[in-house]
Amino acid sequence: MARSAIFLLPLYLLSSLHPAHGYGSGAPKSQCGSLAPGHGIPAKDNSNTPYSIKLNSTQLSPGVSTEIELTHDGSDAKFKGYMVQARTDSDDSVIGAFEIISDDAQYVECGSVPQSAVTHVFSEAKESIKMKWKAPSDFTGKVKIVATFVKDYSNYWVQVPSETLEVSESTSTGIQFPTEAPSAEPEPETEPESEPEAEPESEPESEPETETELGANERHSEMHPIYKGCGKRKSCFGYPNKCLENNKCELAASWKPSGDHFEFEMYRKDGTGKYVALGFSKDSKMGDDLVLACASEKSAELYWNSGQIDPTFLSADAGIIDYKYSSEDGAIFCTMKSPSLLKSGDYSVNLNEEQTILLAGGPRIQAGKLEYHLPGKKLAAAEPVLLSLVSSAGAKSDLLVKLHGLFMLIAWLGCAGAGMIMARYFKQTWKGKQIMGADRWFQAHRLFMVTAVILSIVAVVLIVVEVGVTPLGLEHLERNAHPVIGLICVLLALVQPIMAAFRPHPGDAGRKLFNWAHWGVGNMAHVFGICAIFLAGNLAKANLSSTEWWSWVLVAYVVFHVITHLVFSLLWAKSERTQRIADQQMAEINGMNKIQNNNFGVDEKLDQEGGSFRKILFFVYFITAWVLVAVLAVAVFKAES
Repeated sequence: MARSAIFLLPLYLLSSLHPAHGYGSGAPKSQCGSLAPGHGIPAKDNSNTPYSIKLNSTQLSPGVSTEIELTHDGSDAKFKGYMVQARTDSDDSVIGAFEIISDDAQYVECGSVPQSAVTHVFSEAKESIKMKWKAPSDFTGKVKIVATFVKDYSNYWVQVPSETLEVSESTSTGIQFPTEAPSAEPEPETEPESEPEAEPESEPESEPETETELGANERHSEMHPIYKGCGKRKSCFGYPNKCLENNKCELAASWKPSGDHFEFEMYRKDGTGKYVALGFSKDSKMGDDLVLACASEKSAELYWNSGQIDPTFLSADAGIIDYKYSSEDGAIFCTMKSPSLLKSGDYSVNLNEEQTILLAGGPRIQAGKLEYHLPGKKLAAAEPVLLSLVSSAGAKSDLLVKLHGLFMLIAWLGCAGAGMIMARYFKQTWKGKQIMGADRWFQAHRLFMVTAVILSIVAVVLIVVEVGVTPLGLEHLERNAHPVIGLICVLLALVQPIMAAFRPHPGDAGRKLFNWAHWGVGNMAHVFGICAIFLAGNLAKANLSSTEWWSWVLVAYVVFHVITHLVFSLLWAKSERTQRIADQQMAEINGMNKIQNNNFGVDEKLDQEGGSFRKILFFVYFITAWVLVAVLAVAVFKAES
């Protein structure tokens, strides 16, 4: 019997265990439906709850806010945790948006609706939490505020309802206050409950203590203030993209509503002599937009940006209040409050309207003088956001820019060079062997060059869709000539197939002119293409400034390309001396036919000497070029954005 008891004891202990999940630093999204903590203990009966939800008004017009207070009816019935939502009376769906007032409050996004729930931040006991709830402007009907209150680990009440709140167009402007009378009745019930709850206090409190530590850790941790409360108490945006996940941003900004104002924070990791700024735009492109900058120790600075040029200083006032600037360990941090209508002279932006947030950083020359942001030090939000709602501002995708870069790399490093080599050095190879009625070298040359032209056209279309034609302006040429040089490259590439379609027959009078033009335009297009790829390394949109080896890989390609041409030329010269024929390359480009050029009666059906080595050398060139394309393509797609 004793042995059986010993054997069964571990099984009994295991069976009595149940998963317990406390949320000391606030309820997660996973609890949006039930509002129940994962304590593994049944909730208390709501009919005996010592807690209540007080409404400032029980009647409301659409788009109007009312104040809500979570509180207790007994002197010793403080609560440590809570989660509150507004739900429609008809189908129990989550509705409306909250605005937090208390420090111990943060937003939870339920059902992809920003600010649709509020939960605690710290698990210290609290007597009251106040907040506001705003009815949707397009909703009429009955609503109830429901909240979960957690007194301790063993005692909690789930979905405690408020009085019914009626949202109606015909609601009068008068505020109706709920009666306080019912609050007196639970008083006698809370008295006897206080004593039995004191007995298990010591045991359950052991787990909430660890929860308290979670809250204390957030409050007293070494985390920079810019990261605290992101997505819960304020909206945040940082560069590089997704840097907020590990609190390692080079640039960051946050904002939240504060009465009639908006509170902004801006941070830059390497801020000495530099600035961080927020632009407010109707699209994802900088141009004709107001910019709020953190640069001066004395005041915030407002600028007007008309494009990819240095911004124009407007004002150091513009109604900005409570401006604070700090610098520590090379980083700068600014906090400020802005009016909802940010205005200076004829320039203004309404922060209550949807805005696409633009974040950038660059050098600060002097007071009221900022330089254009550094390459890569900028980021645009994926879509317009309401600054009055706390939400996650994701970065705009730069896939089109990356595809543009990939297609240009394939066109001018992977295809163009190989096509030129094939036309120049392989006309005397694979003699008498054709593909679809044309010599092999010609089919290979045409395949490479047509691919290069098509990819170039597609790449231009992609980048025009992404940024438009503004970068082609003369004011941008001084900053980076990549767009103009790239356009010249593509135009020259388009000329090539047009010339080829109208080429004279061999021996005709115009053949010499065509050959020289075709050769010259093709080489110029290749040179311009490589130069444009070089300049892309310093292009702000490409975000390749941190890829220091970008230029060196291109230098390696150019050197390898030149050396390959030299080896091919030496092989050609050697075969000419061995076979005692004239300069075949110059003869062809000057339009001479085979009879004019063949002074020694060489068999035209035989391949030129060294054909096998030429094929091996071309294979090495082709593979090397594509390896370099792959390396640079990886840099393009890994570029921080």
